[in-house]
Formats: sequence, structure tokens, C-alpha cells
Amino acid sequence: MKDIVHITEAFGGGVLSMLTELSNRAAEAGANVSVIYSLRRETPPDFASLFHPKVKMTHVSMCREVNPKKDWSSLRNLVQQLRECNPEVIHLHSSKAGVLGRAAAKIATPRAKVLYSPHGPAFLRRDVSALKQYAYLSFERLASFIGGTIVACSRSELHEIKGRVRARSSILIENGVDTNGIPLRCKRADDKVVVGMTGRASYQKNHEVFIKLAHDLRDTSMNFIWIGGTEQEVPDAYRDNSVTCSGWVTRARALELMSQLDVYVQTSRYEGMPMALIEAQVAGIPAVVTNVVGNRDIVIHGVTGFVASNEEELAVYLALLRDNPSLRQQMGTAARKRATERFSMDVIFREWRTLYGLSDVLTTRSEPLIADIALPYDVNS
Repeated sequence: MKDIVHITEAFGGGVLSMLTELSNRAAEAGANVSVIYSLRRETPPDFASLFHPKVKMTHVSMCREVNPKKDWSSLRNLVQQLRECNPEVIHLHSSKAGVLGRAAAKIATPRAKVLYSPHGPAFLRRDVSALKQYAYLSFERLASFIGGTIVACSRSELHEIKGRVRARSSILIENGVDTNGIPLRCKRADDKVVVGMTGRASYQKNHEVFIKLAHDLRDTSMNFIWIGGTEQEVPDAYRDNSVTCSGWVTRARALELMSQLDVYVQTSRYEGMPMALIEAQVAGIPAVVTNVVGNRDIVIHGVTGFVASNEEELAVYLALLRDNPSLRQQMGTAARKRATERFSMDVIFREWRTLYGLSDVLTTRSEPLIADIALPYDVNS
């Protein structure tokens, strides 16, 4: 049996979603799977229940920011854990685990196959100074010399890695979801247009813009819901009941609330490839998103939603979809068809099986050809 170890510091959100899918499917395929994780504020309290009973869970403290003392302690603990596991495959998730994990693997298990999924490299962060961004990029470049293969989750992310990190080995395997477990968009009995986003309050998700859109576009025909947000996280200037906040909810409840949306919004400043946006498209919900890495890889502008370059365009596209139910239906149908074909984890895991060495045959997914994409909807027509 193949021994696979996953290491992550970013134990929450989309990283956790992909990690559970990969771990559980590998365990079901007969591999011995271990997950070495660190806790974050966004880590759900029921995380253990998400994993297959055969997946071994081990906690190792890691911090997100650079801290030489804590990082050295984390490195030593990772070396110890890897020596005990002696895995054949090590899969690292997020930038901090990517650096510490590659160093630990080089020391403890130099013959292991090392894979690294950045899920949005740290040098893309916009909540830190330009100096820190350059430092994160430098860490990525240094770590790439240690070895391993970087697995980008979107074409835009791969472009950044090839162009800026200049890694020796980098490939693309897009994120995927269990399409059978995502409820379809519900048909509404009233004439309301419900617009929503999913995510925690963070600089990355840029929730303030979503709340501002709700404030500026509010009328009797629209409802806005922030799945995962709380009223305390709404800026004081916009506490006018424009947005309904669900508070923390389970993944099942989040998907249920998402299925009640007519339009999904993603206002991120930076991404890797957001799982919630993929799930919304699979559910058949048209999306309006910011033009950043990940977002623009999922949404086909004018076909399955709109990709906006600024806040003004976000508002224009939302108003367009609000006033045009036939366009919402057309884009939602296209979103479900293309997302179900492209992001099915049943298909994508075949690529991971081969990478993990669980299969000798690589089954590749067919990418939609330009000729297969309907002509974009012209906002000016």
C-alpha cells in the first residue's frame, strides 16, 4: 500500500475542501493516508468528521507569518513526524507548509515524492507590504531549489509560478468538487432576486465591497445574503439591514443557502481557485466576480457570468442580471453544464491518482475549445 502524507498550515476554507476530497479518495483507493495539520481561526470545529476513518490526523503547530523561532520548532516537529511515517508521497498545501514541508522532506525522507499545492501563493497577497510580497516570492524561489513539483490549481496561478517563481517543475491540475453532493439552484416562488457570497471576513475576500454593493443596489426586488458572515463584521457605515448574515454554518447548511441564490458574487482581491465559486457554478448559479487569479479561470465572461475589472463594473453586471431573468437562466444553465464537466472530482482525482502513484494510466480531461464556447453576452446590446 502507498503511504501518503498531507501537510497543511492553512486548515480551512477551500484548502480544507480539497484536502478532504484528496485524502478520503486516496484512503478509499487503498492508500495509507496521514494528515499533518495546524489550526486556524477558520478551521471548523467538526473538521475530524470530514475525513475518512482510515485517515490518520496529527497536529503540528505552524504559524502563517514568518517567525524564525516558531518556524524552526515547526520544522523539527515535521522532520520527526515524517521520519516516523516514512511516506512515499508527501503533498504540501499552502505557502508555509510548502516551504517548511520541502525542507523537512529533504532532511527526513529525501527519496519521497514531494508535491506542493500553493492554493494561492503568498506573494499574491495584497494585505502585506511590497517588501513582504518580495520576501514571500524569495522563499518560494529558494524552496523550489530544494525539489518537488508545484501543482497549480488554475492556469492563472501556473502562469504566476512559471513567470515569477521559475520553478524547475510545475504542472496544472485544477480544483474539483463532488458534483453529486452540491444541490441545484432552487426555483423561487416570489419575484425576489437573491444575491450572495460565501466566505469569512478577510482582506482577501474583500467582503466590504459586497456589503457596499448591497447598500448601493438595495431595493424591494433584491435580497443580499453573506453566508458565513456576522452582523458584527459589517462596517458601521453599512449597518442598514441591506445584508442578511448567516453567521458560522456547517458546510451542508452553506450549500443549502447557496442553492437559494440567483446570483453569486466573488469580490476577492486575490485567490488560487475558489471552491465556493466552483460550487456555485455547479449549482447552476451565474456569477459576478473580480478579475483576479482563480476567479477569471472559473467564470467564462459573458457565458457563465461576468468578470469585472472594478467596483463600478460589479454593480453594472449585478444590475444587468437583476433586471434580466432570462439571462440569469441562460448563464446558470451554461455554468452548470461547463462546471460539471470541467470540475468533477471523479475525473480530476484520476490525475491525482497517477501523480500519487496509485494508477499507471493517466486519464486527462478535455478542455473546452474556443469553438465550443458560446459567444459572450454583450452588455451594450
